[in-house]
Formats: sequence, structure tokens, C-alpha cells
Amino acid sequence: MPLDAAGFVFRPQPGPQEALLSCPAEEIFFGGARGGGKTAGAIGAWLDHCGRYGAAAQGIFFRRRYKDLEGAYLQMVRFFRPLGAIWNKTAGTWTFPNGAILRLRHLWDERDAESYQGHEYTFLCFEEAGQWPSSKPVDMLRATLRSVSGAKKLLLLTGNPGGAGHLWLKARYITPARLGYRAIRDPDTGDVRVFIPSRLEDNAILQAADPSYARRLQQLGSKTLVRAWLKGDWDIVAGGFFDDVWNPERQVLPADFTPPAGWTYRRGFDWGSSRPAALAVMAVSDGTSPEAMPEVRFPKGSMVLCRELYTAQRDDHGEAMPNVGAGWENPKLGREVARTCLGLRFDGSVADPSIFTRQGGPSIYEQMQAGLRELGDTALWTRADNNRVAGWGTMRGMLRQSAEPVPEGPGLWVLESCTDWIRTVPVLQRDKDKPDDVDTEGEDHHGDATRYVVHTAARRSASVAPVIVR
Repeated sequence: MPLDAAGFVFRPQPGPQEALLSCPAEEIFFGGARGGGKTAGAIGAWLDHCGRYGAAAQGIFFRRRYKDLEGAYLQMVRFFRPLGAIWNKTAGTWTFPNGAILRLRHLWDERDAESYQGHEYTFLCFEEAGQWPSSKPVDMLRATLRSVSGAKKLLLLTGNPGGAGHLWLKARYITPARLGYRAIRDPDTGDVRVFIPSRLEDNAILQAADPSYARRLQQLGSKTLVRAWLKGDWDIVAGGFFDDVWNPERQVLPADFTPPAGWTYRRGFDWGSSRPAALAVMAVSDGTSPEAMPEVRFPKGSMVLCRELYTAQRDDHGEAMPNVGAGWENPKLGREVARTCLGLRFDGSVADPSIFTRQGGPSIYEQMQAGLRELGDTALWTRADNNRVAGWGTMRGMLRQSAEPVPEGPGLWVLESCTDWIRTVPVLQRDKDKPDDVDTEGEDHHGDATRYVVHTAARRSASVAPVIVR
């Protein structure tokens, strides 16, 4: 690739790419939509970095799988070789004439991140950061950003809505500054990070070279998915497991929804400690509609998530830390489950089958029972049917019904007060190797608890008489 008339091998496009190269922050999330020039922008950021700092510039481009670096590598060939950079395939490194070195590496999880302890870099780029279910590998590598030469340190992430890491990226970069271009100060460390949104309309080069790109995208997915791809909308699900059956305008009910007297209750529980535990309390329809909502049809067997317990660790602002559990001991967990259920009469209680296993001592369930009974919750919990594919199928079928104007069969609704369910379940992603299952590396705990109820408790009667928790 020859240099342009001004002698530049890379010239940032006006808008987001220029903002990326001029941003003084040491942590940047760049992108948010397909076709926004994310990879080229990240390569340009490296070229600017290596041009400024020479041999002091030591960088890495990460992808979760090494094979996924191929697209970035091919762009690097076009940009780097005219500058005299040499590629060493065995070492996976680009070496520049001024001594700067850029490595291409995979980083699967925290165990891979541990192998970088003691290393020193000035530039880290995590391409398609939404592929990492947790921010932990990124945070661990942050400790390797050091510069004794005065070179600026940069932690750069690119990505789109969706993926296993959708929630932590949204919480970290999008929610605090939805429109971007604003300093976000970390409440714990005081460090500043910035979200720079980049969309297809910002990439004039791609639009000129491939004017049918947007039209082809529209043929590859649902309207919701394409909107997320093109507009970078983080409030809708991009390629999610439920994106074709989730309609919050129909399925999210007011917090003051009151089930009719003839409805019953069932509940499902998914245990967690380092990860959140989830309790889903469901009101089960007997076929009647609430007086306040006579226009909505709830066929017999329909369920409404009316209460939830979700033991996510909270930050200083009370916001849930994505996929980080509060670490409660089991008796306390039992007490809080019972407290959440006070005053309700249950026809069935089902839980993660693993909590009933004894391993040289009392099971998790037996430990929880001490706390449950303190508040008078003596109902017998039973093992949930943990057939994942069948369970997700049941749940999808019920959501499909509740998304319709007039459901013909049992549907599934949720109260707007169940914020952790709404935050986590609609964005669950498909397992790439098992498309009929969700990606278990995502925040699937509320999804599991709900699946237990709809696939087990909704199909069979409780093994004991109903118990009221007083």
C-alpha cells in the first residue's frame, strides 16, 4: 500500500477515528456498531503510539481466539509493510524500524491472563471485547501497563452490542455516558475512561467501497438485530437467545400488578456464591385476568415473575456488578429467600439439582434450610428438571405467546420491578457450539431459575401440601 500524497500510510477519518487518536484518556472503548471502522481505528491508534514513542512502544492486540485475529492481521499487512515493519509468524510479532514491537495474542480467560504477570506494555488492545464474558482478564492485564520511559499508556477496547460480555461493557462504558465523548471516572480508582461511539455512517471509506453493506446486513437478521448492528443500540439484544420472542412493551407489566385471588405461586432457585444466586417467584394464572387489566389475556398456566432475589455484588451506586456474586453464606441465603417470599402460598418450589448433593457433609440445601425455617418457610424444595434444551424451549414458547397481542397458550411476563431479571435474561446469548442452548459463560442465573419453574414446577404438582410463609 503506497503512502498518500502527504506521506501518511494511515490517515484517520473525520469523526470517531480522529477522536480516538486525539483522546487523552488512558482507557477507551471504541465502536458500538458494525461497519464503524473499529479495527482500522485501533490499528491507527497503534501507529500513532509507535510513531510517537519508538522503541518504548510495546503493544499487544488480543482476541479471545487466535484464529479471529486474521482480519486484523490482513489490515496490518496493508498498513505496516509500507513502513518497513517485519512480521515474525513464529513469534506472532510485528517489529518496526524504530524498535516498536506489536504482538498478536489470544486470551481465553483469567488463567491465560496470569501468564502475563510481570510483563510490561504501553499499549493493550482487546478486539471484540464482548467476546469475554467477564472483565476479569482485561482487568488483570491492566496491571501490565507500565511506562518508565514516559510513553503514554493506553488500554483500548473495541466491540458491538451483544456477545457474552454485553452486560459488563454496557455497565462500564455505555450506561454512564450513553452518547459517549465524556470522561467516566472510576469510583474506586479515580481512573478516567471514555466511550467513543463509531457507526457505519462514520465510515465513509467503507460506504464508498461497499455501498450495499448496510443492505446486506438487513438480510442477515431480524429488525432488532440489524438495528443493534447499525445503530449501536445497547438496549436491544444483538443476536440474543430470546431476541425474536422478547417484546418488553407487551411482556413487562407495571410494578403494582396484583394477581387475582385464584392464582397460585411457584418458585425456582439457582444457587451461586462467587456468581449471583437467583430466585424467581412466579404467579401462576388460573385463566382469569386482573380487574385492573381486563384487556390482557392470561391463559391458564401463564406465569408472571412478581418477585425476585438476585445476590449480585453492588457498587457504591447500588448498581449490580455484572456476574459477581455477593458471597453470602448458605444460611443467610436461605433467610433472604424466605424473606422475599413472605406472605405467599406456594404450590411448588424447585431448585438447581446440584444443591441437594452431599459431599462429606450437609448439602447446600440442608445449610439453607436453617435460614429458611427461621422465617417459617418449611416448604419442601425439590430437584428441578435440568434438561437445558427442553427447558429453554419451554421458556421461549411462553415468551412467544406473551409477545402476541392475544396469547393462545400460556405466556410469560415480568414485573418492571424485577430489574435484575430484565437486565440479564433478554440479553442471554446462544452457545456457538449448541445453538439450542445459551452461553453458560454469560450471566444466565435468572434464566436458569426461570427455566426451572416453567419446565418443572409448571408441569407437575408439588410433592407436599402448599405452605404459607408467614
